[in-house]
Amino acid sequence: MKRYIIRIALSLVMVLMAVACTDNDGNTDTGFSLGIYDTEALEIASVGGKEQILVETNENWVATVNEPWLRISPANGAGTTVCEVTVDSSLVNEVREASIRFTPSVSQVKDIAVKQYGFDKIIAVKDTAITIESSAKLDERFFETEVTSNVQFKIEYSFDGEGWLSSESKSVESAPTARPHKVKLRFDWKMNTVPEERVAEIKFVPVKDDDVLERPAIISVRQKAAVKIEDNRAGDSIALVVINERLNCWSDAWDTSENLQYWSGVKLWENTDTALPCPEAVGRVRSVEYVLLNTKESIPAEIRHLKYLESLSISSNTNTMLLNIELGPEVCGLEYLRYFRMFAYGLSSLPAEFVNLGKTLEVLDLSANNFNSIPEILTPENFPKLKSLNFVSTRRYNFGDLSKKETYNKDNDEDGEKDGVGLYFNTEVDKMNNPLRKLLLWDNLEELALSNCYIEGSVPDFTIGEEGVVAYTQDDVDEWGGDTIQYLADNSIPKILPKCKSLRLNLNFFTGNLPDWLLYHPYLLEWGPEILIFNQYEKGINTAGKAVGFENVPQTFDYYYNVFPGMREKYELKEEVSYE
Repeated sequence: MKRYIIRIALSLVMVLMAVACTDNDGNTDTGFSLGIYDTEALEIASVGGKEQILVETNENWVATVNEPWLRISPANGAGTTVCEVTVDSSLVNEVREASIRFTPSVSQVKDIAVKQYGFDKIIAVKDTAITIESSAKLDERFFETEVTSNVQFKIEYSFDGEGWLSSESKSVESAPTARPHKVKLRFDWKMNTVPEERVAEIKFVPVKDDDVLERPAIISVRQKAAVKIEDNRAGDSIALVVINERLNCWSDAWDTSENLQYWSGVKLWENTDTALPCPEAVGRVRSVEYVLLNTKESIPAEIRHLKYLESLSISSNTNTMLLNIELGPEVCGLEYLRYFRMFAYGLSSLPAEFVNLGKTLEVLDLSANNFNSIPEILTPENFPKLKSLNFVSTRRYNFGDLSKKETYNKDNDEDGEKDGVGLYFNTEVDKMNNPLRKLLLWDNLEELALSNCYIEGSVPDFTIGEEGVVAYTQDDVDEWGGDTIQYLADNSIPKILPKCKSLRLNLNFFTGNLPDWLLYHPYLLEWGPEILIFNQYEKGINTAGKAVGFENVPQTFDYYYNVFPGMREKYELKEEVSYE
């Protein structure tokens, strides 16, 4: 500004001097000259700007430019004038040149060269070093930084350990001009679960090999160490609290000043427990329950520190229909886990490591999640001790017409793929290899719950001698206490789910006939079949547009009592007669 004021003052002086040169007779000096204050040519920085030229003459004159990024005002005049030259910001990285031509009415044409320097190719970061916490809530696990650049660049990482930083932006386009522009980038980070600090570098690298930078653009990210969790009772309490925080449980937090044995939903091993894994487990956490939570992630990694856990229950996440959570591998390392319940969490898949739980797992409840099929890893070979398997209410949405299921099969995440409506399959599509058929051949199951899913087709029937299916034998009859189930052995009924005391297939989309193995199953009346098997989705329509429901639902259980007379006394309700 000061320089500009000085130039204006000098210009006025020069104008006055030019006027003073006029003689008393009115004659003037008809010469033509140009004055530039600092140099004989104009040299302009890459950002552009304004300069001034003094035109000293008594003639009329015209000024022209040969490039659109250069302007002069005024572009014509009569006599001495101060002209202002405006140069736009450069569009290139190289030097560019132009000229201004002054054409007087009498004198010789004069040119002034204009040279503008281009922008250097740069990638510059605002923050070269960033420190982040070891953990935080999911929606707080990110940082933003500003990058100034005029070249297209890509983002590369180097880590301590596995990748724990990421950005939706894999590369950033160059500016529409060579002038550097600023972009704000977001980087998401994963929690640090080990008690050691870790460091990563984010490198911003030109995409083109010929875009050479004066200096590299690198951000060093340092993440604080996690809380150290020791292998003892105090470590268990820390792990419980950290998991509670990371699951964003809504229920009241534990009072950590209290003894661990008084924490709600937590049970410890006692030395009198018959299932005590080892003496070192006494006083350690045996079971824990987390309810009412808000997370989009799997079970926190700190679960692995509860090494003697026998029972784990996590339930009631928010917005489960929108989630596609894959169970992480951390829980799969719990070598004493027997009871595992994840209800309404948003799970959609299990990891390969889940098979590691097969040595101990007896009860698995994955109800009200978002599985589209029964995970193939769940087989009697992988889980020989499993007694209870629950997939009740595996639905994202509730609707009763399967012919319109594609209407509900929406894309709710960022992978561009359909999420599925829930646990759906048709037993008629692959009669010999469908998920239900496989589950019904799981002899050790004592409970199988598949209520309120989207299963259609008929309930599979079986043939003795195929797929390992056998008939009831006299040994089975004797084990039941005599002739109670003699009918099964005498009539070669397939022996399906022989230990199952709870079977739930209701509120699905089954059609066709109920097979004999089911209608004459020795535990049929234990199942509550009127509600938990025969009762299909009310007014439901299958994909073929047919109303759902079995065609041979018995109206009474007289047929059952006739062949199992010993069952009548056990199950049939008798009228009580009173005499007044």
